[in-house]
Amino acid sequence: MKRIGCVLAGLLMMLMAAAPAMAQSETANDLRIEQAVICLGVEDRNPVQAGEVFSSDSGTLFCYTRVLGAGGETSITHNWYYQGALKASIQLPVRSANWRTWSRKSVLPEWTGEWMVEVLDVNGVPLESLVFQVQ
Repeated sequence: MKRIGCVLAGLLMMLMAAAPAMAQSETANDLRIEQAVICLGVEDRNPVQAGEVFSSDSGTLFCYTRVLGAGGETSITHNWYYQGALKASIQLPVRSANWRTWSRKSVLPEWTGEWMVEVLDVNGVPLESLVFQVQ
């Protein structure tokens, strides 16, 4: 009987240790992207001059994301790709069920062509992809 009690206690400890990771996974699975745009700026937590084609002299571009459904504090990641090569990976906190966040990337004038920002949840699962051009 003593042995069964030890086994049960061990199982209970394993489940308690796994609970935070399970809760984080559940939180991540509930996330959805309500709005995601590439833009020239963010003012009052709203995107400014969103588009799909930008001038090579824009300097800095923003990826604005509105995230819904977080059950607790979690994060998303914005991966910025230029012609298939990862240029930046930016982790952003998500602290409520309706959260607006953004990242920015300086773009050199010679970096013309196709860009993409991939939005990932805390587990690395893609939530959204935004393809845009710099000309």
